[in-house]
Amino acid sequence: MAAGSASLVALLAAGGAHAAETRVFHLPSEPVESALVHFAVQGGVSVGGFPARGCGGRSRPVDGALAPASALTVLLPAGCGFETLDAHSFRIFGRPAAVPPPPAMPPEADIIAPPRLDELVVTAEKRLELLTRSASAVSVLSGRDLDVLGGKSFEQIAAQMVGVAVTNLGSGRNKIFVRGLSDGSFTGKTQSTVGLYLDDVPITYNAPDPDLRLADIERVEVLRGPQGTLYGSGSMGGIVRIVTARPDLVNRLASVSIDGALTQRGAPSSGLEAMANLPLAGGRAAIRAVIYSEEHGGYISNPVLGLDDVNYSRRTGGRIAALAELADGWTVEAGFAHQSIGTSDSQYTQGTDGPLTRDASVREPHDNDFTELGATASHTGAGADLKVSTAFIDHVIDTRYDATGAFTAAGGSKIAGAFDENKHVKLWATEGVLSSSPPGPLRWLAGAFFSYTDEGDAAFLVRVRPKEASRTIYRRRDELIEAAVYGEAAYDLTARLTVTAGARWFVTEVDTRAGDFNIAPTPIARKHLRLTDTSVAPKLRLSFAATPDILIYAQVQEGYRAGGFNIPAAAGGATTERLSAQFRPDHLWNYELGASLPLFDDTLTLRGAIFHADWRGLQTDQRLASGLPMTVNIGDGSNTGVEAEATWRPNRHLQVRANFLLEDPQITRAANVFPARRDIGLPGVPYDMGAADVRYRWRLGGLDAEVSAQLSYVGRSYLTFDGGAGNAMGGYASGRLAMALSAKTWRASLYVDNIADERGNTFAFGNPFSRTRATQATPLRPRTVGLALSRSF
Repeated sequence: MAAGSASLVALLAAGGAHAAETRVFHLPSEPVESALVHFAVQGGVSVGGFPARGCGGRSRPVDGALAPASALTVLLPAGCGFETLDAHSFRIFGRPAAVPPPPAMPPEADIIAPPRLDELVVTAEKRLELLTRSASAVSVLSGRDLDVLGGKSFEQIAAQMVGVAVTNLGSGRNKIFVRGLSDGSFTGKTQSTVGLYLDDVPITYNAPDPDLRLADIERVEVLRGPQGTLYGSGSMGGIVRIVTARPDLVNRLASVSIDGALTQRGAPSSGLEAMANLPLAGGRAAIRAVIYSEEHGGYISNPVLGLDDVNYSRRTGGRIAALAELADGWTVEAGFAHQSIGTSDSQYTQGTDGPLTRDASVREPHDNDFTELGATASHTGAGADLKVSTAFIDHVIDTRYDATGAFTAAGGSKIAGAFDENKHVKLWATEGVLSSSPPGPLRWLAGAFFSYTDEGDAAFLVRVRPKEASRTIYRRRDELIEAAVYGEAAYDLTARLTVTAGARWFVTEVDTRAGDFNIAPTPIARKHLRLTDTSVAPKLRLSFAATPDILIYAQVQEGYRAGGFNIPAAAGGATTERLSAQFRPDHLWNYELGASLPLFDDTLTLRGAIFHADWRGLQTDQRLASGLPMTVNIGDGSNTGVEAEATWRPNRHLQVRANFLLEDPQITRAANVFPARRDIGLPGVPYDMGAADVRYRWRLGGLDAEVSAQLSYVGRSYLTFDGGAGNAMGGYASGRLAMALSAKTWRASLYVDNIADERGNTFAFGNPFSRTRATQATPLRPRTVGLALSRSF
């Protein structure tokens, strides 16, 4: 620890401001469009304006350490020019070959805010492509976007990604939904409907979002709609991909940021983050590390225990990554990440009005420890590119609920009893992808995937006062194996018309062992259950370039999830309720028509889609009246909707971005295994939601000044499939205002969250054992004022 701290201090002292950071480029001669994509990735910059009239042909090769503007000058052939928007953003245009390229703007020039939507490079479909040329429903927020939005957690930025909803049980306990495809508000044994990825590897199976802090992040991508062909099971709603900043092979970098906040009627909050990047081996290798620690003050009181601000939480962690360029076009990356979340109590209240209080006899802490160790090897070849990634995930989740008065027939306490849930997930995942390298009329990729999940669950009944030894309710262990091979090919039928087809063959195996049902009045035999599922998930897409800038596409794709087993605890002792022994796989077909449309000389960019999803055998995790979990196939469902997002940048100072989703999620057929209504939608997802943010930048003396405003709206929904007044939630709006001053090496920002001090009800749940005694609601954090300072070196 001392050596690591000394190295960080030395790096902070030795670092200097770089007016134009150099990057290592290895760019062969190739068609300009492909060259620009590779340039953007290697340079860590954004490129827009392409295709440009008169700019075409093959690029010139670039090899060496150069500033991005210098590399772009060498790269572009005659007939192509570029404009420097800021140090990280360039716009390509066509020009006569005799006209010299325009000079780069000096650092002190009046620069523009973050890059346009269509300037970003994305890899959500496992290949490099400019977002404006992507025939898919994908949204992207860059690292600079995250800074402006104040996003340190995914749930804080979710509203700015069209069609994304997040439950609000608490940090490290939430579920993510995309496009209204909700399988219920609770987590359990069903695989998530949204795949969560850190760089190239999945980091969850059925566990909640680990709520990794968005520290030193390059971008966040959301790919909407089922992605069974490329990503396999657990991607019915889509994919959320967090892309971390890669080690810089050339520049010695460091930064430090601190922040503090005051919450109305609550306790203060604070945070610290530091990053360091150190090149090695003469620019052939580098190490990059980030560490952070933050505390969020509570704002919920418990009169029964005489405690205020009980829902205090702390999140600490960090990442370290190493990158090395080897001989013959090979690149190797390795990284380690760890994060710990400790929450002293839950964040729900009793009742939707009145003070923010909860009467509980026992505190309800939650701990969430996440560790990832991974490595990636990639090779750029003359005919194809290869990438192989592997990772190990260790995720430990411990949760306590107040269970006073529950399970009294089985020995539960009427004074102060607790129900403890412990989950330990170990996930190994390996994937190899081979993709065509030279651009042409045929582009393809092929891959293989293997994952093994070892998941242990245990639940205990605890007498807190007077304290007694805990009694086991159940223990279970699930082993899940998924193996798959997949492929996808895109062929240009004409210069404007492209057809894409793909398929994934997969096999999933589930092995469940359960036992230790010690609270049952009669012995229950241990259970050992197995199932295997094999199928094919296809994909078909047709895209049409109406003009070089206008792209229209239609596609159909399937998503799926494996089946599994319920434990027999509820059937045998704690309650008289009965459980179905097995829940079946579910499948979803999605039909979609989308388009990307730039208008008014590219100052306005529109992207949107109309979709319909048909969901068969919908799996859901539910809570029995006893509070114990169960999983069923509740019936069939569907969702039809329209989504759109727009970015308007009329000049160098102003940016306006907005999105909305209108949808009709519903149960179309109830299986009569659990209460479900067909007229209230799917749990936790509203019929309408939207958001907007506005930014304005200008020069103030020798400083850059910026003001920003955000507004988001979440429509009404219900917690469960059967509705009811006590399960209603949503129907609120929330806003944020911020202003910032920055220079070359420092930035200061002042912000106000929840400007109107809106209470709302973000989630009508907190404890499965006390829902029948009082209405539960999770309010927004009250109005919060904060100050953040950062310094780069």
